[in-house]
Amino acid sequence: MKILHFAPEGVFYNLFSSFKDIDYWPVDLNPNMRGVKKAVDITNITFDDNSFDLIMCTHVLEHIPDDKKAMSELYRVLKPKTGVAFLNVPMASRPQTLENPEYNTPEPRLKYYGQADHVRLYGLDYPQRLRDAGFTVQEFKVNDMSEEDIKRYCLFKREVVYWCRKE
Repeated sequence: MKILHFAPEGVFYNLFSSFKDIDYWPVDLNPNMRGVKKAVDITNITFDDNSFDLIMCTHVLEHIPDDKKAMSELYRVLKPKTGVAFLNVPMASRPQTLENPEYNTPEPRLKYYGQADHVRLYGLDYPQRLRDAGFTVQEFKVNDMSEEDIKRYCLFKREVVYWCRKE
């Protein structure tokens, strides 16, 4: 199994790194981030087409100015049929994603997007944005999961998990 993991969270880094039969690629734009094997720009991924079985990209796309290019690149490197990508972002219960180039400094970003380094606040159109990049998207509402699983996977009850495939 070959895994591409952007901005690797410690818990997953420790887990995936512990398996000898996994070709694990923890990557980030910042090569000095703990555990990063290679500096990779998500809008210009330096791996071959159809090369990853699993892509983990959690709470990254809201930081990327050209998220459409990033989604296209993630789709390109995911293996068809068998590959799975988890592409979760913070979301608001608004119909459309909020992004405005006039909010390009930390103060308005904090006010409108909830964090000074975010460039958008995704809305309920997020799954369609993934579909527009080519993905087949399945949504799992965390609130529908058992309490045991929610605790085991450290999820937020209000969150939705997006499981993306390439047909």
